[in-house]
Amino acid sequence: MANHATSNDPQHSPEQGTPNNDTFTTDVSETDDQGTTVRETQVREDDLSEVDSSERGEKQ
Repeated sequence: MANHATSNDPQHSPEQGTPNNDTFTTDVSETDDQGTTVRETQVREDDLSEVDSSERGEKQ
């Protein structure tokens, strides 16, 4: 289970509008004409957008 930010978290301040940069790993399914592919990826906790591999420090 992912750790969720609390209002006391210094990285997430609703008053200041500072975004929460925490991420977690999840499965993403993508369907096309050839079928469905499931892959594991990192997403941002605040908006569930996928984290680019260069942001995670991985080689492309």
